[in-house]
Amino acid sequence: MRKKLGVFFLSLCMAIVCASGSAMAKEKLQIQTALTNSSIYMRTLERFKANVEKLSKGELEIELLAAGAIVKPFEIYGAVSEGLVNGGMAWTHYNSGLNPAGTLFSAPCGGIGYGLDQASVMAWIFEGDGGKLLNRYYQEACKQDIVAFAVLPMGPEAFGWFHKTYKTLAEINKLKFRCPPGVPAEIFHEMGMPAVSMGGPDIIPAAQKGVIDCAEWIAPAEDIAMGFDQIWKHLYLQGLHQALSIGDVVINKTWYNKLPEHLRNVLDLCLKLCVVDQNNMNIKLHSEALKKLVEGGVVLDQTPPEYYNAFMKATRTVFARYAAKDAFFKEVMDNEIAWAKLTVPFQMRANGLYYTLGKTAMDEGLITDYKK
Repeated sequence: MRKKLGVFFLSLCMAIVCASGSAMAKEKLQIQTALTNSSIYMRTLERFKANVEKLSKGELEIELLAAGAIVKPFEIYGAVSEGLVNGGMAWTHYNSGLNPAGTLFSAPCGGIGYGLDQASVMAWIFEGDGGKLLNRYYQEACKQDIVAFAVLPMGPEAFGWFHKTYKTLAEINKLKFRCPPGVPAEIFHEMGMPAVSMGGPDIIPAAQKGVIDCAEWIAPAEDIAMGFDQIWKHLYLQGLHQALSIGDVVINKTWYNKLPEHLRNVLDLCLKLCVVDQNNMNIKLHSEALKKLVEGGVVLDQTPPEYYNAFMKATRTVFARYAAKDAFFKEVMDNEIAWAKLTVPFQMRANGLYYTLGKTAMDEGLITDYKK
């Protein structure tokens, strides 16, 4: 009898230990980013990490890794798909080597040539077919074991930094301009601009050596950290090559599907919250940086009006070439154009209202464009 009781209590203790261990078991999402630790977008991911860990009550831990910690930025999607890391953050067009349609999600140049704005593309992702097409892009077109969330709106990115004021597109088209690689560079070449692609760390040395005349990076808060204002004193904010720029968080699909439903719900909710955090942070940090730049002697110039027509026309030409070669690219492009035809008439008037409000206040001297 005593022996049976001993076995019973031993079994009971083991059951309690196992139950306790199960209750304390944690899942970990390791996100290899394409960001430096100083990036403003890393701040949004840090908020995401805090939200997930709080709402999951510690069941799900997030580890954020700066660019290059495990793999290089252009290797992130492959690493996530293969399970080397179970999460990543970059831009869909980094995957364009597998399928060119990536640019239509993260950087549809020139508003896809039909006038889309940043808010409308985010609405396409969440309220239209964009989110479904994004996951088909990874899973079907690129054959990757990935579930994707487009949740870091970064646009509009600036046209770039120049040495002086230029009044015409013909003047600008003579300049050696650093731009992003891939489709944006193709569009600049299509419109006659000798664009040069290079990595971020190479821009300042290239400018100092005279290899390039002008350059773009992202927007004021990121550009000031790069030291662009130490090389150039003229900033053109109105650019079209990445007027719409959206970063992705991607998760290994097999790992994601094995998560308990409540943890998937926590991830989904906190990722969607990133959109709100990023939009609010963009306004605050870029405004503060722009104020500092102007007070430091930077001149805010207007992009020549003819640039818009030329760039949008070149965008349509380049995208049409890709659509003729790739059926999935055409499917995504046609769907996004249909969304533009639905949303641009409203957004154009709504955005026009806000522009008129601001310009009226500036014309009346109530707002001084950071000038004393």
